[in-house]
Amino acid sequence: MLIVFIFLVSNYYGQSFDSRHFTIEKLDDGVYAVIHKPGGYAICNSGIVDLGDETLVFDCFISPEAARDLKKAAVELTGHKVKYLINSHFHNDHIRGNQVFADAEIISTERTKELIEENEPEELKWEAEVVDQRIETTLEQMSVETDSFKLEEAKMWLGYYKAIKESLDEYKITPPNIFLKDTMLIKGNKREVILFTEGKGHTESDIVLWLPKEKILFAGDILFVECHPWLGDGFAADWVSYLNDMKKLNANFIVPGHGPVGNNQNIEQMISYINIITNLVDNAIENNLTKDELKATVIPDEYKTWTLSRFFSPNLVIQYGIKTETSEE
Repeated sequence: MLIVFIFLVSNYYGQSFDSRHFTIEKLDDGVYAVIHKPGGYAICNSGIVDLGDETLVFDCFISPEAARDLKKAAVELTGHKVKYLINSHFHNDHIRGNQVFADAEIISTERTKELIEENEPEELKWEAEVVDQRIETTLEQMSVETDSFKLEEAKMWLGYYKAIKESLDEYKITPPNIFLKDTMLIKGNKREVILFTEGKGHTESDIVLWLPKEKILFAGDILFVECHPWLGDGFAADWVSYLNDMKKLNANFIVPGHGPVGNNQNIEQMISYINIITNLVDNAIENNLTKDELKATVIPDEYKTWTLSRFFSPNLVIQYGIKTETSEE
């Protein structure tokens, strides 16, 4: 009897499902944040929402292997099949599990679908050429690294490269098949969710998911928590506007695309980060610094403990290129 009770309690709190790719955090009855585990093949975060008679999943990882665990977890935790999968944007770590959910309605914007079809073939070709070397280099770095922070980062990147390598043979590009323009309401017999997009932000087209009753937001890569965001495909001013609008929701929990579950304070930190990058680039242009000189900029103290630190320098250089090219036109 005691064993049955323990099983029921652990299942209720969402801890009974174990995966080497992610951990599961229960945010409300039937609402779960699925958080990437360093070294695993998830890379991004995901979400599971029990609608009452069916299940919705938000983002689906970089590898089919991790996505299979995600689908299994969704079914076991909710007791329903997955009817909806949301692709928040086109980046590989958020969409390569699509093939595992091919029997669901895969929802994105039309622009996200176009970007997947435009970018994935070329990216796969490039990855196949470099992934073995990237794994070897990362393993070499880990063998001599003594800094625990850098070692943890390297562990994440090793998982990223291994996920790509091990899925090359089985991965099939599977585009979304349902599209929203501005907003979409999905109703179940237990709860409703609102999908909305403001267009440009982290990419040309980003979707977020809002649970109005529970005040829970799944933000995709519009929000990174304690991680350097990737600005390479982003639009700084639009991104800040998007973040300010999300802040008005005053969510109890915000599940970011990367990092732990956050709140409005983390939105403020993201806005500050983007503004600091913008200011550093503007100052570099004003002082006629070269790209190489800008690249040597040291990470500000408040971000030195943030993971994905290798994004900092490219963020500066890419935004520099965008601004200088725009001014020349």
